[in-house]
Formats: sequence, C-alpha cells, structure tokens
Amino acid sequence: MKIGFSKHIKISYRPDMQTVIIRWQQSVTFTEFKMNCLAILATAKENASALWLFDCRSKGEVTLEESEWLQQEFFPKALQQVAPQLVVAWLLNPRQMQRLQEGEKLQAISEPSQDVMRQAFMTEQEAVAWLESAAQVPVYKSRNNF
Repeated sequence: MKIGFSKHIKISYRPDMQTVIIRWQQSVTFTEFKMNCLAILATAKENASALWLFDCRSKGEVTLEESEWLQQEFFPKALQQVAPQLVVAWLLNPRQMQRLQEGEKLQAISEPSQDVMRQAFMTEQEAVAWLESAAQVPVYKSRNNF
C-alpha cells in the first residue's frame, strides 16, 4: 500500500482493492480542498485507478462550492486523465448524511451520472463492499479492462 501524507490528508493506494483512498484529517479551506483533490488525481493516474474512497468524516461538511467544483471541473478532468468511468464512495458524518437524506443537493455526491458512479455511506465496511461490487459491473469492467 502506497501512502502519502500532508498537513490535512492521508492518501493511500490499495492495490488489493485497486482503490485510491483519501482521508481528510481536519477541516480545510476551499483552496486546500482543491489541492487535495489534485493529489488524489495524481495518485489515481499513477495507479490507473478509477475506484476512489473519499473519507470526509473528519473533514466536516462537504460544501456546495466544493461539490460544484468537483462536478464541473474535477470529475471531467479525471474522466479524461484516469478512466472513462469513475466509481466514488463517500464516507460522510451523520449530519451530512442526514442533510442528503432530507434532500440537500450536493451534485458531486448525489447526482446520477453514467460516467461517475457514486454513493454515500456512514461506515467504511459498506463503502468498501459497494466499491467491490461496482468494480464487478460488466460495463465498468469492460470499459476499464478489469
């Protein structure tokens, strides 16, 4: 497992899961969030990994600004540079999960897309199981040569 650290995040690549994992360890500014995501992209490109786990439980709320940037700029760039389809599991804190369930719109987490499969979870076990099952979807497998 390759691991990278910074002041705010821990990024690792799990070859057994073919998954890039990012764990925010504290709240970050929007600029820091964007820099963190570019580090994710570099790790994903290096490992040709289209499976990602974003652990935002210690980060705090995913903001509307962050969500819009992910949806409008980051995911399109990642689709061009990493793979034609991404699978992103989000680990959220209970408050954020409740807000999503109550209808809050955070496009990067909740908007359906055929190019970016995504799902929010409160436990890592559920997120990992979902990532493993998503990697077995025939369309995903054929597009990414798994």
